[in-house]
Amino acid sequence: MNKIFLAVIFVFFAFAEILPQNNPMAYKRWNVMNINKVATTFDNVGMLNNGNNQNYSLARIPSFEYPQGSGLNWGTCVAVVVGAPADQDSSVVGGVNPEHLPYLDGAMDEGPADFWNEEHFAPYPEFVNPEVASISTDPSSWPATWPDKWPNYIPEDGINGVNIYNNSLPDIPIPRDSATGWPGFGSNGKQLADQETLSMVFGWGGTDQLGSGNSKTRWLRTQMMIRGMAWKGTLYDDFIVWVYIIRNPNKKPINQMRMGVHLDFGFLPEFIPGIGYDADRHYFDQSLQLAYGTDDDGYEEDPVAGGTLSQDKIAWAGVVALRMPGGNHKIKTYDAAHFWQGQTSPSGSGGDPEMYYTWNLLNLDDPQDSDGDGIDDDFDGDGVPDAQNGGPGYYVGEGADGLQIIGSNPFDLAPGETDTLIFATVFGNSEKDLKKNARNAITLYQNNWQIVDAPPAPVVEAFKDDRSVTLVWGTNSETDEQFEGYKIYRSEDNGQTWGSESFTDFEGGVHYVPLAQYDLEDGVKDYYQTLPEYAWFYLGDDNWTQIRTVVEDDTLKGLQISGKISAFNNGDTVNVYIDRTVLNGMNYKYYVAAYDSGNGIIGPLENAPAANPSELNNTVAIRPELPVAKTGLEKVRVVPNPYKINAIWETSFNEHIIQFTGLPEQADITIFNSNGELIATLRHNSSSSIEKWNLKNRYNQLVAPGVYFYYIKSPVGIKTGKIFVIL
Repeated sequence: MNKIFLAVIFVFFAFAEILPQNNPMAYKRWNVMNINKVATTFDNVGMLNNGNNQNYSLARIPSFEYPQGSGLNWGTCVAVVVGAPADQDSSVVGGVNPEHLPYLDGAMDEGPADFWNEEHFAPYPEFVNPEVASISTDPSSWPATWPDKWPNYIPEDGINGVNIYNNSLPDIPIPRDSATGWPGFGSNGKQLADQETLSMVFGWGGTDQLGSGNSKTRWLRTQMMIRGMAWKGTLYDDFIVWVYIIRNPNKKPINQMRMGVHLDFGFLPEFIPGIGYDADRHYFDQSLQLAYGTDDDGYEEDPVAGGTLSQDKIAWAGVVALRMPGGNHKIKTYDAAHFWQGQTSPSGSGGDPEMYYTWNLLNLDDPQDSDGDGIDDDFDGDGVPDAQNGGPGYYVGEGADGLQIIGSNPFDLAPGETDTLIFATVFGNSEKDLKKNARNAITLYQNNWQIVDAPPAPVVEAFKDDRSVTLVWGTNSETDEQFEGYKIYRSEDNGQTWGSESFTDFEGGVHYVPLAQYDLEDGVKDYYQTLPEYAWFYLGDDNWTQIRTVVEDDTLKGLQISGKISAFNNGDTVNVYIDRTVLNGMNYKYYVAAYDSGNGIIGPLENAPAANPSELNNTVAIRPELPVAKTGLEKVRVVPNPYKINAIWETSFNEHIIQFTGLPEQADITIFNSNGELIATLRHNSSSSIEKWNLKNRYNQLVAPGVYFYYIKSPVGIKTGKIFVIL
């Protein structure tokens, strides 16, 4: 038996060694970018999100979630495509092409309902981590050793493990940041962004050739280095930049190539159960090189909390081209494809590579292109370009899916030569806000990635007590020469909103009135006056209330807090704010923003909330609560009561929570309906004074609206009361 067992083990490991050679996608990996307001899953073969063709059960979430924490995902599939005409030297192409058809390699995976020849890029194994795609903020996601230069080979077909080497290729080094070890995009490997990704891929026949015997399988033999870059800060937290550097690793040139971006956003994505197909609207702003869209009717079902989303809650999303390869580095073609209307026609989404190359990437013969210049511009069918409220080069059209494709000018690649595609996936609350954020991305690119930022964000700790939260933060922000003060924000809906009052600036950006503000007493006050577009920014009223104290014996001098200081050392001067307007048992987020005084070049800036409040940064999550009851149940409360379904504290459509607060360590809670029937029994045994009820009965069914009665029995007393559940 032992011999049989060992034989099985041997066969398993032998299979594990062979599998990657048979399927290069065995090296495919996933990870998440989440450093700013945009969060998305990405893979290491060129796809930037995975809504999985609107199939929610198979989607990888987040899929361009915006704003992060909202649970609203706007992405179906964003990826790149690379194409070229059929007339190529046989040494620079793979597969067979008996019908002399054009080449089109796509990084997307849209499922069989859309692009029918998928994932034409596979990862180089030496760049792959065993578990996840590599990201700068997590060294455990990196390969064991970073290669020091681009590979000088490409697999012949991606399957049989036979490599084609070209030792005449010039070396392209991959230097690493001297401080972090990450191979950054800057000079000498310097990391430019707060979060970066990196992968290296080669062109191959795609997943559809595996076991299919498809005689039409064909591809271009190319290499690509793929990077993602995201920044924190209010100027940069609404977009992610993506860089695709393509190289010809062959000994012969590749001629008349095109590169493009496949944009499939959904407003909301159609994979959300119960929503059905969307009516989306496409836009193209040629002056900004921006393809974008939003919902067409301003009304959608809310997949998170139920009910509906109005237009002000529905995001605008798009891609702004920062550098297209070839020619003048501008967008040459723009196709707003109607996926559900003639998929295999010039107005639709070409399924096969030759269809996609001709009808989408080159955008030939499209009836929505009035003058044949490759730019869709006539969506009302009257034969002349549309220009609605945007001037020349601004076009708008309806669609059923949100699919858009932007393409480059043609370009040739000599052996070893590279070209680069750079774009940003950008989001906003309105069209004005989206365009403002697109301009921020353009400015960042044109300034060679030099950021302009607010003062350093403070490090914040939070301490809970009975109906109060104490925030403690350091003074590092005040070392900035333009530091002007602090603003404190509070969220009751997991960071979707940051205050009970909000307003919109002149460009459509939404801002919240802070819970509190502390302004240096230096004569810089009231609303900013130097730049009209920043006139909404309130600099304060020269009110610097005494908020200083000192850490002594790991606590705050003269103040009682329920816990020990961990982020600061004894003797450190810190700032303190106490919020006494909270409810026990409610989940809150806070962030402290340091802001500056602004100047004549750019207006005042303040810190944005950090993405992960579990780390030491300027954002914290906390739930105030009573101490554990010791002598009685007089302070027991039910929160919220009455409970209103779909209120702002809900975090999921399927999650409904009521909390009993002020409990002792042990208690039994029984809940009855108005007929005296037993609904649920809760056993509380915890060092916390809170016990949750999910509004489900003992048969795991959600209870109906009505009046319910609770009975609490504990070693320190008995208490009864009512719970009201209303729509």
